[in-house]
Amino acid sequence: GRPAEAAQAAQGPAPTSGKPYDIASTMGFTKTDWDTYRNVVGSIESDNKYKIQGGSGNHYDGRWQMGAAAKTDAARYLGVNDPGHGSAARQKFINDPDMQEKFFAAFTAKNHEYLSAHPKYRNASTKRKFEILGYAHNQGAGAAQEWLSTGVVGRDGFGTKGTKYSIALRAAYQGKQTG
Repeated sequence: GRPAEAAQAAQGPAPTSGKPYDIASTMGFTKTDWDTYRNVVGSIESDNKYKIQGGSGNHYDGRWQMGAAAKTDAARYLGVNDPGHGSAARQKFINDPDMQEKFFAAFTAKNHEYLSAHPKYRNASTKRKFEILGYAHNQGAGAAQEWLSTGVVGRDGFGTKGTKYSIALRAAYQGKQTG
C-alpha cells in the first residue's frame, strides 16, 4: 500500500542552513526526526521537488506545497515580511530552496504552537506529534484539533484524507528511536 511507499519515499535535498533544524529543535525534535518528517511530507506533496506549483486550484508552491496563509504564518513566526503570493512572489519562492526550508519549518512551528493548546497533542509522544503535524500540514491546525477531539477525518480540495500524512509518518517512524 501507499503508506509503505511513503515510508520508502525518495529523500530530498538537505537544507543549506541550520535554521530549519534550529526551529525543529524548539519543538523538541531531533535532526533525524525532522529529516524524516520533512522528507515524508515533501514526498507526498511534490516528490520532494522545490520548483513546483500546483495543488487544489494551483494555489500551492514548492516542495511542501505552501499556500498564502501558510507563508503568512511562517513569516510571522520568522519575524520577516510576508513574501506575498502574487505571481512574482510565487516564482521567487519556488526558486529559493533555502526560503522554502525555513518557511516549512516555521509553518510547522506555528502549527505546533496552535496544537499545543490541545491536551491530546500536548501529551503525545514525539512520534505522535509528527503524525498530528502531518495531518495539520494538509488540513490546518484547527481541523487537526477537531480530528483529535472527534476522530472525524477531513479531506483537502483533491479529496485526500488528512490521515494520509499521519499514516505515512507513522510508517516512516516505525522502528526509529524518537522521543
